[in-house]
Amino acid sequence: MENSIDRKKVENHLQFGPSPHIRTKRTVESIMTEVLLALIPPIIAAVYFFGWWVFVQLAVAMATAVLSEFLFQKVTYRKITIHDRSALVTGALIGLSFPITAPLWVIIITSVFAIVVVKQWNLGLGNGGIGRNYLNPAVTARVCAKVFFTPFFTDWVLPSGFFGGAYGGVDAVSSSTPLEFVGHGAQSVSNQVPDLRELFLGLDLGGNIGETSKLAIIIGMLYLIFRRIIHPKIPILFIGSTVLVMCFWASFNLEFMMTHALTGTLFFGATYMATDYSSGTLTPGGKTVFAIGGGVLTALIRIIFDFPGGFGIALIIMNICAPFIDQKLMPRIYGHKKRPDVKFDRQNPNQL
Repeated sequence: MENSIDRKKVENHLQFGPSPHIRTKRTVESIMTEVLLALIPPIIAAVYFFGWWVFVQLAVAMATAVLSEFLFQKVTYRKITIHDRSALVTGALIGLSFPITAPLWVIIITSVFAIVVVKQWNLGLGNGGIGRNYLNPAVTARVCAKVFFTPFFTDWVLPSGFFGGAYGGVDAVSSSTPLEFVGHGAQSVSNQVPDLRELFLGLDLGGNIGETSKLAIIIGMLYLIFRRIIHPKIPILFIGSTVLVMCFWASFNLEFMMTHALTGTLFFGATYMATDYSSGTLTPGGKTVFAIGGGVLTALIRIIFDFPGGFGIALIIMNICAPFIDQKLMPRIYGHKKRPDVKFDRQNPNQL
């Protein structure tokens, strides 16, 4: 009699729910905190090169993102989820994706678009929110901003330290992007492009504030890999496939290949954007195809089209293809001869 009572007590405390049943202390909040910590090295480099205005730019982008998410969820009677810190990450990525001279109103519009239209409204495709996005909010908003506010992306200025120049640390001297001189079908490096050391460290290099120092980005990447927040194959294969295509295109000109690797958004995007859980692939094979496909597309866009960057468009294309890639590369279940034929739906996060 006592055993049956004890068993009923245990059964009453059992929790039932859909798979996967993963025993881990890691939460959305902890993952987003780790990503924010990994962004500290690029932020430090940005402040060093471009000055204290970086803090203003980041604060505006992050505050706008959090406020937009709160107001949208409040108005639409949804659960308030700003505590998960995902809006902070989106805002930080957007703030680091602009040059230091970008007007704050452009950053505000971009942050609102990323949160309201892409993340929460999900481009009109269904209920959005973290884990339910077809496209990466920061990348999609960045590409749209670049289309509608092109001058604010291309009008770069050279850094002059923390205290010097306008905007708290830069001299208002316009400079062209290095990709302008090695893109558009070029097969050699122009003399106007900084050397590889300057490109790697971000010395005397204008650009979007979070993307100039590749050393800082690599430190953030290694942190995320060692903390097991991101899978190393995604940034490595994304960057590697891009430079490999460039190597073949330039007849194995290693300087040309490395110049493409160290310019533009490639390192920053492959580390912090292509590794997004919800808009990327879920299967092991899918991650490989996703990364290689994105890298090849980035290279082809730089070569063929009059669009020097290419990363943002390539990633959006791969975001769209991600569910179909996973559908075809779903691994075979042990004990079955064939893999399951599953149609992925991002509105159902419990399907895996």
